[in-house]
Amino acid sequence: MHSQDGEIISFDASAGTPNGIRAILCDVGGVLIHKRRSPELQRWEPRFASSSLGLPLAIWLCESSQRAMVGQASVEDVWREIQQTYELTDAELSAFRDDFEGGDYVDDVFMQFLQQVRQARKIALLSNAWPDARHSFGNTFGLAKLADMMILSYEEGLVKPDSQLYALAAERLQLPHASIVFIDDYPPHVAAAQACGMHGVVFETRKQAIADLQALLYS
Repeated sequence: MHSQDGEIISFDASAGTPNGIRAILCDVGGVLIHKRRSPELQRWEPRFASSSLGLPLAIWLCESSQRAMVGQASVEDVWREIQQTYELTDAELSAFRDDFEGGDYVDDVFMQFLQQVRQARKIALLSNAWPDARHSFGNTFGLAKLADMMILSYEEGLVKPDSQLYALAAERLQLPHASIVFIDDYPPHVAAAQACGMHGVVFETRKQAIADLQALLYS
């Protein structure tokens, strides 16, 4: 199989002898959905130079974004803060939003791997996300056809790495923590899941993540 960037990927999600792992709990941003550093997005970087975080963290970690992730602010509240903080006109904000959101894409190869794993195990998504993410993840990006369930921070009022969120995921999967593998691109989130008794994989590259998951699933 060829990825979008031309890399040849091979895997067999049914290979080996299954062990006691019965579900994969998967982060969304940075694992299934990635943000391309497009030329359109790069042209905005000088406008955000005053932030030590840079793009895209200046957006994701602003105060309104943190509130939105627990359902206490709207998506429009987030963009209103960005507009005020970086002194964008209405036209500039509209153009920036288009460029920021337009850089998102799904890793189809990793998604297909998980679809094959799903033939024998449950797949659930766990994301720190803004309101309306259920629609965008499920419909715009097509993740509804991948997951048995989506657990989204803004609907629960909890964010990773809160242990209550991992407990909630295990409860809804109706599985013990030790039978679940959690994968995320942010190591502290994985460490928190492991502290709760789950297996953990830190997503660094697609090839590495698939190899690590296969080792856990069929060890």
